[in-house]
Amino acid sequence: MISLKWRLTLWYVVFTLLGLLGLMLISYSMLSLSLQNEIDRTLTERANHVVDALTITPTLPINGVSLGTTDEFSEPGVFLQILNANGEVVARSFNLGTRTLPLPSLHEMEELAPSFHTLRIDEQSVRIYYKLLTRDGRIAGAVQVGQSLIGLETTLNQLRLIYTVGAIVVLLFGLITGWSVSHFGLKPVVRLTNTARDIVGAEDLIRRVPPPRTKDEIAVLTATFNHMLDRLQSLFEGQRQFLAEVAHELRTPLSSMLGNVDLIVRYGEDAERRTETIRALQRTGRHVTRLLDDLLLLPQSEAGWHLQMRPVSLDDILIEVYEASIDPKLQLQTCERTLVLGDPDRLRQVLINLVDNAIKYSASESVITLDLWRQEQRIWTQVRNTGGGISSENLSHLFEPYYRLNQHAQQSGTGLGLTIVRWIVQEHGGEISVESSPEHGTTVKFWLPEHVLMDKS
Repeated sequence: MISLKWRLTLWYVVFTLLGLLGLMLISYSMLSLSLQNEIDRTLTERANHVVDALTITPTLPINGVSLGTTDEFSEPGVFLQILNANGEVVARSFNLGTRTLPLPSLHEMEELAPSFHTLRIDEQSVRIYYKLLTRDGRIAGAVQVGQSLIGLETTLNQLRLIYTVGAIVVLLFGLITGWSVSHFGLKPVVRLTNTARDIVGAEDLIRRVPPPRTKDEIAVLTATFNHMLDRLQSLFEGQRQFLAEVAHELRTPLSSMLGNVDLIVRYGEDAERRTETIRALQRTGRHVTRLLDDLLLLPQSEAGWHLQMRPVSLDDILIEVYEASIDPKLQLQTCERTLVLGDPDRLRQVLINLVDNAIKYSASESVITLDLWRQEQRIWTQVRNTGGGISSENLSHLFEPYYRLNQHAQQSGTGLGLTIVRWIVQEHGGEISVESSPEHGTTVKFWLPEHVLMDKS
């Protein structure tokens, strides 16, 4: 498997090479076209000069043209040849020597002129331009001007060589540069990976990755990783504490149940004591059942399990919870007739949990109030107690699983109550919030959508 460092290097080299090849192709094509156009323009001008020189004396026959009259362009690589109407050469430049440019017939000259052609002559490419010579509306001959393309081909060959060497140099430079950039750029990621591997190997969730000095994506990744470790550490510690508390919570009722069973065995003949013992067993069994229900509810919610809904009078459930409580601090202030679509057992669990928390975590002189009212097609329920509040730091963690306040760590509980309450409220399509301050106490408020019965008439 290719490492990320080498993948980044290869991608860097590939894109650099593609960009360089594109630049070379464009520049090569433009230069080649520009040089060829310059040759074509030169050939055209030279042919026009020859034609103009011959038309100055229109009575002079083509066969009488002398080399001194026509051969005014004699630089090497540029060839001139004049033909008469019969396609015979009547004059040509000295640098042609014994060579002869292709001799088209009169009919071919009419089709060719004026035009450019590239031909191979004596193992070299020659660019030829044909132009007709007319007198009195008749074709009197033709002018052939040619130029060797050796200079053009030499220039282009040198350019291709320069491009090839340059591409190799850039490729090597890109390979070294890309590897260096990837190596040094991925150093923070490598350090983060090594730290994560060490943490996993040592099972040390207290250790953190040192944040880099730069404020870039690596710094964000490091902060996110450290935050994930914080959450994992909190979760593991919560689970450890939860298991210890569950063991304690189960040990007490199980010991009580075993003790009551012993009493039944010992005093089974006493009807009164047997009845009291069975009632104690029932109470303990309900407590264990409720605890196990809480433990099972979170995995069920994470697995996608949903509640069974039906129309429910929330005010009846609230009054039932209020009447079941024997704490004198609890007061029912507002209770309007309301109807929601929900699960009555789970809604009862929400109210019982909130009331129990309010009683458990409030001072003896505190007052706990219950309110239920209807507002804008929402059913609002509020549980409020006076006394000591909750810090803003703890408020943000209240609904996390297994989280418990430090000042209430000695209180019994699993740390799942508010987590379950929030899930039940959200399953009913509502929202729950907590407001708290040392001066005004703590207020837990949640709303559910109001259920309106359709008139069948």
